[in-house]
Amino acid sequence: MATTIREIAKLAGVSPSTVSRVLNRKGNISKQTQSRVISVARSLGYPVPSDRSKAEGAMAAGTVAIVYNRRLSPLVTDPFYGAVVAGIEEGLQELGYRVFLRSIDSANGHTGLFEQDSSGNHNDGLLLVGCDASLDIVSEAKKRDIPVVLVDNESKEGRVDCIVSDNEAAAKKAMQHLYALGHRKIGFIGGPQSHVSLAQRYKGYVSTLQGFGIDFRKRWVVFAESVETHGPEIGYEGTHKLMDGPESPTAIFADNDMTALGALKALHEKGIKVPEEVSVIGFDNIEVSAHTHPPLTTMHIPKMQMGSLAARRLVDLICDKDVAPIKTVVYATLILRDSAAHLCI
Repeated sequence: MATTIREIAKLAGVSPSTVSRVLNRKGNISKQTQSRVISVARSLGYPVPSDRSKAEGAMAAGTVAIVYNRRLSPLVTDPFYGAVVAGIEEGLQELGYRVFLRSIDSANGHTGLFEQDSSGNHNDGLLLVGCDASLDIVSEAKKRDIPVVLVDNESKEGRVDCIVSDNEAAAKKAMQHLYALGHRKIGFIGGPQSHVSLAQRYKGYVSTLQGFGIDFRKRWVVFAESVETHGPEIGYEGTHKLMDGPESPTAIFADNDMTALGALKALHEKGIKVPEEVSVIGFDNIEVSAHTHPPLTTMHIPKMQMGSLAARRLVDLICDKDVAPIKTVVYATLILRDSAAHLCI
């Protein structure tokens, strides 16, 4: 099997990232360290900068698969996960890893994830992106001693490395903002509660109502029945349901920005002014949220940073598989725009 950057790093007494920077001529590395790394690489028959013309493309430290559910295809154009994947790819490529996208569903399971390709290469690590990526893959990967990192998902057992956002706390911050604007009648439109991140956002909504002593009204809560309808469709239909009741909310909290887009459309069609009559707040801060009418107040999730952190953590695990699993939480920030305003009584 071909020599990897991890092996060079171990023999040279440096980190894999240092080896990658030396071999790719990036960063400010001392000449002594450069010399030691290059010497070790050559002794192992690994192509160094001067040899690159002889073995173009042989610089990869290993291969990593980004695994996602087929419903997210094409992943790179998804407004949320596309940014996450961009952060993953950038981080892994800087460290010299080849990156492949692999979609799965209930039919094909993890077929091919653990098999060698025609060149005898295999996946050195897996990044499972999204709540739909089957955790069964984790069990199989552990059997084969292949590192795994979850992105925007976590295991109930807490024994798998994961990169997540502070969904519950961020939802509370969104609700507290609406409360500060004078809103006490706040509706919620969200996705399936089988998804960890979405359930956490809903929990933040409920706990904030309780904390402020506001009565919980079940009729002001609408959930999408499936991930396929979670987005503009449930936002549109849910808003009609909320606003057509005997008493309607003065604000709507949508658990992602795509759902908020549907809510804005429904309110516009009903002739309800935003934010003069009803305020709307979203979640994720996808690019389009700044260009809605009016621009959407939302919670910003550092999506590329999530991807970058996941990439770095996976490389750490590939290089040292005995480290204890950790949960990394990235914090959301409130983005103030024009879709939420003080309640006019």
